[in-house]
Amino acid sequence: MLSGFFTTFAQKMKKGILYIVLTFLLSVVNLTAGAQALSNADSIQISLLTCSPGKEVWTQYGHTAIRYYDKESGEDLAINYGTFSFDQSYFIPRFVLGMTDYRMGVQPMDTFLSQYSYEGRGVTEQVLRLSAKDKEVICEALQNNLKPENVVYRYNYFFDNCTTRARDMIVNHLHGKVVYPPADQDATFRSMIHKWNDKDKWAQFGEDLLLGVNADRKTTKAEQQFLPENLRSDFAKATYNRKPLVKETNVLLTAKADTVGPAFPLSPLTVAILFAVVSLLMMVFSYRRQQVYRAWDVALMVISGLLGIVFFIMIFSQHPCVSLNFILLFFNPLPLFFLYSTIKKKKVMWWKIWGVLIILGLFGSLIQEIPLPILIVASFLLLHCILHLRINKSVTTVSDSKR
Repeated sequence: MLSGFFTTFAQKMKKGILYIVLTFLLSVVNLTAGAQALSNADSIQISLLTCSPGKEVWTQYGHTAIRYYDKESGEDLAINYGTFSFDQSYFIPRFVLGMTDYRMGVQPMDTFLSQYSYEGRGVTEQVLRLSAKDKEVICEALQNNLKPENVVYRYNYFFDNCTTRARDMIVNHLHGKVVYPPADQDATFRSMIHKWNDKDKWAQFGEDLLLGVNADRKTTKAEQQFLPENLRSDFAKATYNRKPLVKETNVLLTAKADTVGPAFPLSPLTVAILFAVVSLLMMVFSYRRQQVYRAWDVALMVISGLLGIVFFIMIFSQHPCVSLNFILLFFNPLPLFFLYSTIKKKKVMWWKIWGVLIILGLFGSLIQEIPLPILIVASFLLLHCILHLRINKSVTTVSDSKR
């Protein structure tokens, strides 16, 4: 699934990179001129653009951009912070480790709308109530951000993304305080993204696998604004210098109803239940015959070990919400090291170690929201470990009695 995601996205990105570079160079000149000549600030509009989710995994949370519109000159630009290239060296390892560099992108507004219209996505504009001084400072900040030494930034999904960058570019350059409605006291990072990926069970499951305990802590108002729709809603209710921050709201594009791509026929929960059924049958056969099936043991140890490598690597990721993950106790690289002694020499040490780790992981689910399919799989892995120890004890007892 990931390979398909990267391939499709790479194809789309490559088509747009050349255009973005050209429009970027052109827009630097235009925006610079606009920042230096705000003689008629009333003709300048600065807006927040909120784009609805798309069908692809990376678009399911929507997008945010800034609109710079000069009614007198006709200059109309969309400025966003969601551009990156697969041509970066070691892109996939950098992505996994949270070391992906994004850049600021600028394109004509009509091109921006054409792209989202083609994808069937909606775009809502919130024209901001700003003073002439506010507009001047924001334009100067955008101009500075467009310099080659400033255009690239280190992307962070929750704390420094296309939405938080757009918000900070606006709010941090105002001459007054923006007052937002109260924060949602119960919102966590995980609960917020669940509202947007609920229809794509595999995407939700994959993200839940990688998100650790830090994704389940309570969040602040500023942290909750990493999602485009949350920021749009907060701007709609915010006040600035005792007046509404948003002067007017315009729906530039209406989203099509179907924004969810075709789903895999089996859900993660169904797959987990199928595993439980197979595992239960294997345990029944093993218990009745008082023998273990080495091929089944090898499959469990190798698969869990390979999964464990991924979770182990995430410990070193710069993504702040993935490094501490109790799922690592269920799936870790250790079975790969115990594989020979467990299968060839028939040692039971690994089953003892794995059983203890799984129990600790189940206790960890009290403070980390671990997906139900994983809890089902982990529970049957624990039963498998217990069965191994029982069979080994029975065989040892019989051997001792014969002596």
